[in-house]
Amino acid sequence: MSLALEAHGGVIDKYIGDAIMALFGAPVSQGDDADRALAAALAMERALATLNAELAAEGRSPLAIGIGINTARVVAGNIGSARRLNYSVIGDGVNVAARIEALTRNPEYRATIITTAATLAARRPSDLKTPAANYDSRSPFTNGPHTITLRPLGIVPVKGRTEPVEIFAVEG
Repeated sequence: MSLALEAHGGVIDKYIGDAIMALFGAPVSQGDDADRALAAALAMERALATLNAELAAEGRSPLAIGIGINTARVVAGNIGSARRLNYSVIGDGVNVAARIEALTRNPEYRATIITTAATLAARRPSDLKTPAANYDSRSPFTNGPHTITLRPLGIVPVKGRTEPVEIFAVEG
C-alpha cells in the first residue's frame, strides 16, 4: 500500500494499527492532488487483489480494504510539543476523511473506496467530462489510463460536524 501511495505522490503521515494516513498536496501541492489521491486508491485496490491471490494460493484468508478520501484545507506542519514534534495535518478535513473511511464497512454502500463531493470539486476542470456539481454518475471520467465510475451514495451526517457530506463510491 505504501508503494502505491508514494508512486502517486502521496506522503505517508503515519501508520495507525492496520491503517495508513496519507496526504496529497502537503507540504507542496502538485496541482492535481485530488486526481493523485483517487489514482492511488485504485492502485491500492489493485495491489490488494494481487496480495489476496497470493494469500489464496497459500490457503490463507483474504484481506479487506477501506479507503476514505476527502479534500479540505487543513493545518500542516510540525505538530506536537518541544519534546516531540511530528509533521502532520490536523483539522476538520482529516476527521471527515476518517469518518468516510469508516463508512466503507457499511454493507449497504458496497464500496471499498468512498470520496466526498469536495474531492470531486477539487479535480482539475479539464479532467471532468461535466462539472462536478452536475456530474452524472453514469458517465465515467478518466484518470490517466484508468476509467473511474462514481456511484452516488447520498448525503450523510458525519460525527462531529453539523453539515452533512455528499459521498460517492469510487469504482475503477
